[in-house]
Amino acid sequence: MRSLILLILAVANTAYADDPFACVDSDVADAFLGDPYRGRGEYSSAIPEGFVDLNLPVESSFVGSQTIDSMTTVIFKTNVERDRALSAAVDAMTQSGWTEYERQRRSVSGGFQISTHRVSATVLCNDNFPDALSIVASEKSGQTFVSYVQHAASQSCDAKPPTEFRRDPSEMMRLVPRLKLPEGTKAANTGMGGNGHQVNSYVDVSSAVSRSDLSNFLENQIRDQDWEFQTSWSSHHSSGSVWALDTVDDGLLIGTLHLLESGVGPIRVRFSVNLADPSNGRNHGSWSESSN
Repeated sequence: MRSLILLILAVANTAYADDPFACVDSDVADAFLGDPYRGRGEYSSAIPEGFVDLNLPVESSFVGSQTIDSMTTVIFKTNVERDRALSAAVDAMTQSGWTEYERQRRSVSGGFQISTHRVSATVLCNDNFPDALSIVASEKSGQTFVSYVQHAASQSCDAKPPTEFRRDPSEMMRLVPRLKLPEGTKAANTGMGGNGHQVNSYVDVSSAVSRSDLSNFLENQIRDQDWEFQTSWSSHHSSGSVWALDTVDDGLLIGTLHLLESGVGPIRVRFSVNLADPSNGRNHGSWSESSN
């Protein structure tokens, strides 16, 4: 008889008639049941036979696995922030001979985090293994889940990988720190844009929080993402700070946090990232995206 195990899913009884998932471990529910794109498949509390050997970051904790047709997903949880969790997972696998094939666009959603659907993803290939391996990091209920997806049919490692993924200007958004707004604030007119040398993320914030407190709230997050404080300024209507981050791939980055307050209406907040050496910009096109 086909096995269908959802970790600690108990034998059904009338107590769970109204909520069939009430007896499911919350990590399993968040990892599998919260994603409508996963569909239905065979779940297991073990890593399926034939799955690639995983080299995992030390902070990873196994949740479960799922198989749908030719695609198998193994999920771990961690307390590490989403993008850092993805980077740690990729670094661990590259130590085992895997190579990053393509960093997908949805993995570079830096800037002000307004959307509730937060996902980072990349595809890895290995000359000694025929299947592609996707690594997807997502956030839900304050927890980060890292999915390892082995799929032979949906992704081929035989094709020539794309050259510099920075050729799409939107990919430069990976350089912008991910910034959350204080609880209770209202955000409008969010957007992002730039070119191969400079990108920015902006938002209009309506809140009882003062401009000074809002600035401190954002600066703490910037500092936590390894940016180094350089200087700051403050005037009657404007305040901000300048930051620096030395990176391996892009050299020195200069970041600017700017808050503009007219006295009437919301506070316009913008964070911009510039390449200190513009010759590192491998794309000269422009790009923008906004929502109200």
